[in-house]
Amino acid sequence: MAKKVLVTGCSGYLGDLLVRNLLTHPIVQKVVAVDLKPPKVPARPKFKHCAADIRDEFLLRSIISEEGIDTVFHLAFMEADPSRAVLSHAMNVGGTLTVFDAANRSSGVTKLIITSSTWAYGARRGNPLPLRESDRLRATDWPYGLHKRLVEEELSKSLPQCRKGLHVAVLRLATVVGGSERPQGPVRLFCEAPFGVSVMLRPGHLQFLSEGDFCRVMNRAMEEPSFSGTYNVAPDGWTTVGDLCRRLGKPRVPMPYSILWPLFFLSKRIQKRSTVSEDLADMLAFPVVASNDKIKKALGLSFEDDSETAFLEGASACGCSPAETPREAGRHAAKRTMRSIPPR
Repeated sequence: MAKKVLVTGCSGYLGDLLVRNLLTHPIVQKVVAVDLKPPKVPARPKFKHCAADIRDEFLLRSIISEEGIDTVFHLAFMEADPSRAVLSHAMNVGGTLTVFDAANRSSGVTKLIITSSTWAYGARRGNPLPLRESDRLRATDWPYGLHKRLVEEELSKSLPQCRKGLHVAVLRLATVVGGSERPQGPVRLFCEAPFGVSVMLRPGHLQFLSEGDFCRVMNRAMEEPSFSGTYNVAPDGWTTVGDLCRRLGKPRVPMPYSILWPLFFLSKRIQKRSTVSEDLADMLAFPVVASNDKIKKALGLSFEDDSETAFLEGASACGCSPAETPREAGRHAAKRTMRSIPPR
């Protein structure tokens, strides 16, 4: 059945990825992108941009009705900047509830997919490895994770009023990285740093979702008619700071948490525009690594890329060439040998 899809937040990193992916999907007839900022996607026949504020329910419902939308992807999210706390809370928490209300009151919409984050669990002492959907959301300090947690908590109060026929899915995404790495993204920042930092006596578990796996999950979530509920969207397993340093030829500097936290704290206060804050010390000390068992079972899918593969794809796009593993070096040497053998 042909789909008419609405995507909020189309000018952002994930929104742009999703729109481009949907435009190539065989069952997608139309993509309507909603964002106050213009999209990066060039104009094309089945793509339309509507400049709209997601807090305007009447306008959203009008767009949904006029365009015949049946599926809504909600990706719009404003950077949770403490200096604009009231506005970012209104956009992120209030905006999500408005999108839900608009979809709930539009009888033609059968699927609402809302992106959350595994960071809603919070980088907290005692986190299980891995985290499952039944584990409590404990994000309190880092504004991004805190807002994702608040969105889910407020949304859970509205879901009991969900009309029959509307399937709502909340997807807790691991950090998405890849070839379209953004200027201030984690891969670029790592590549530009002279060394990698970890917390002493801790491996520094990290989890990254590839752009390809992100798009594949979104496709399946749209295609499966009755798909609903809350799911982690993360690759199999994890990588570590040490593994990434070895692959990218960077030294690793382990530091005590008691030194690393105040160091990052002061760095953020001195360099106001820095994206590195004391929260990074918590992330390295108390990792957020999520299980993907539930979504793999629900959608019958497998994740093609692990965390290291996803990260190294982003590193290559940033011009940071990873060193070959012995297995890769052997495979490439075998290929060169085969090419050098003259045909008989």
